[in-house]
Amino acid sequence: MLPSGCFASVGLAMLGTAVTVPALAEAQRAPVSFAPTRAVLVLIPGAEASPALGAHRPGSIDAASAAEAELLRDCADGEAQRAQASKGFLWDFAVRAWRVMLHPIAVSVHEELLKYASVSDASAGGDYYRGTDAGGGSAGLSSRISCLRFTRFSSTDAANEEVALDFIASLRLDAAHDAIRVRPLRLYISQAVAKSANGQYAVAIGLRADAVWRDEFTGHRGNVFEETIARESVDLKSRSFLKYYPTDAGSGTRVPIIPISFGVDRNHDFGRAEFGVSVVELGTPPATLTLLSEMLPDPDEKLSKLLIAAALAGAGRQ
Repeated sequence: MLPSGCFASVGLAMLGTAVTVPALAEAQRAPVSFAPTRAVLVLIPGAEASPALGAHRPGSIDAASAAEAELLRDCADGEAQRAQASKGFLWDFAVRAWRVMLHPIAVSVHEELLKYASVSDASAGGDYYRGTDAGGGSAGLSSRISCLRFTRFSSTDAANEEVALDFIASLRLDAAHDAIRVRPLRLYISQAVAKSANGQYAVAIGLRADAVWRDEFTGHRGNVFEETIARESVDLKSRSFLKYYPTDAGSGTRVPIIPISFGVDRNHDFGRAEFGVSVVELGTPPATLTLLSEMLPDPDEKLSKLLIAAALAGAGRQ
């Protein structure tokens, strides 16, 4: 049986020049970052569904298909369509980073492993509820935002508008108006940011909402909800991935409603909230790299819920 030092030497030889070996007795804190991505999140009022869904439509999706027509009906929610969106798209770029405390060799191995994972993130703010002529605190609640759309482009170059990932979800009040029902509607992926040894990926999508509101004499700020709303096992080796989800009103996830400030003027749109979407993509690493990572110390940090959800999606494929 080989001593543990021999295992490390064999593993480093398999990685070639990807790992540099400093003094074994040293330990350090090293930053490990995901590759940057460019993404946009659009909050879609019912009347603006047609232009919002039509912009940057992936070329392989048939705009005249029955599935796309059903998607538009769901997001339009019976409202007359405007010629163009009245508000510009809100952009947000995010690069997530992990910091780990472990042996420098393990740091290098985990840096290599993270090339097989990516996190894309975007956020947008808006008034969730629609104002009514009735106004006043007794008026019933009506959701102004019917859907959201998260789009990741294939390049960080702003001039490149090729869509690599496109996700649309319904975000309306449920029938009882005591919760928001989040329902994924469509997921399209043509390119992944992360590497994969076999073209297969595990994908998890999370949605969060934050708000600021007040009681009569007290202000509040907090997270309203944070949920994993979709996870898929995806094969991109020879084709793009396209999935339409059930559109029945009872599907999806019920989450808390956006808080309403005391005495708010309901003659205008109200219920300001900041929505954010995060997408985790995990590719399949080479077996030798996986083996080496198992022989070295693990990072002393917990993975996020999304990373765990993506890993579960990948496990379901095997």
